[in-house]
Amino acid sequence: MVLIPPRPETLARLGRYNDSLEEAVKKFTEPLSYIRQGLDNTVKYALFKKCEDPYLLIVSQQKDKLLHPIGYNIILTVTSYSPSRNHHIADHFQRETGIDLTISVPEQLNRQLADISFCFPAFEKNPEAAMNFLRGSY
Repeated sequence: MVLIPPRPETLARLGRYNDSLEEAVKKFTEPLSYIRQGLDNTVKYALFKKCEDPYLLIVSQQKDKLLHPIGYNIILTVTSYSPSRNHHIADHFQRETGIDLTISVPEQLNRQLADISFCFPAFEKNPEAAMNFLRGSY
């Protein structure tokens, strides 16, 4: 029998939030880091939780808070080896921050965001360097 190593999976959720993402993430139990990498028209925060069942959470909001045509301005992704863990973390984030993350994710966007799972092993191997890269402090 060949054992296949577990593959990380990414859950994406979309929402609408008209207030400051910075203030919302302060309400979350775990501290998130401001992210400089990526598009300049978004505010982004991330957390890699190194533990027995590690996860990577990334949340972003359009700076101008304009809505995408399907009605969202917030994207949340949670990546781990457990789909149920991803849902639990996303639900917990939604409850603590008050951000409504109930807009359906289009399949094409879901496939694009699933690519985050390919980066997950780098966070596991060297979480500090990976987070420093996202922060822009390398």
